[in-house]
Amino acid sequence: VLMKSFYEPLFDRDSVDFLMSYICLHWLDTTDLPEGESISHWKTLGDEDGAVACDWVHINETSAPLRVQEAWRSKLAITHLAKFLALRARELKPGAEMLLVMVGHPHEFVTLKDGTGPLTRAMKRCIEKGKLRSEILDKTVVPYFLRTVDDVRAAVIVAETFEIDNETPGAKLELIDCRSIAAVTKDDDNGMDGIFDLFWSIHVHCIQAASPTEVELESIKAESRQIFDEVYDSNEGVPSTFVACTLRRRQE
Repeated sequence: VLMKSFYEPLFDRDSVDFLMSYICLHWLDTTDLPEGESISHWKTLGDEDGAVACDWVHINETSAPLRVQEAWRSKLAITHLAKFLALRARELKPGAEMLLVMVGHPHEFVTLKDGTGPLTRAMKRCIEKGKLRSEILDKTVVPYFLRTVDDVRAAVIVAETFEIDNETPGAKLELIDCRSIAAVTKDDDNGMDGIFDLFWSIHVHCIQAASPTEVELESIKAESRQIFDEVYDSNEGVPSTFVACTLRRRQE
């Protein structure tokens, strides 16, 4: 087990025969922040005049400001994936391949029919009921970006010129295939309780980073659980998407 970020070198150069990354690359590099800033800084990325609303938690929500969405896409989602690709290209042997699977867009854990996600909706309800301070929502951000196939293809292009130690190892990669796969998140054994437990375990630490009280956190959890019963059917599950791609390091 390597206790390291996948946004840094992991293996020796030219040492890997096959690499697989499964359901993690939608998480962004949270070290990519100005000195002294917290992750909530990303909620105003691309907003030089400070005019956008911060009442959202997922950047893929359609209610998130468009200019902030585009800044995340270009400066974070594409750039961070390009960095990952360049790092892994240096570690692959010539002719070796990697299979990457990541949670993609759209996904109903993030965007419901009204454009918000269940977590944002729950936090707004708690604010309306006087159970949550509005500044907790303003500071809460989930640091992942759900990419499309086009986003991945754009990252592969950026990786070609991404410099690491004055080298551009990403230029040695070729994209073999990239596709979007529709899926459903279900728990046949535990029903909606299992689906919600998965959702909460993924997102609770992002809320905690905004420093809510224990009472506020429990209120958010209870309201989120209520929303799950309102909008999802445990028999049908939660519609989701994955993006999968295969890349090869060219023979030299």
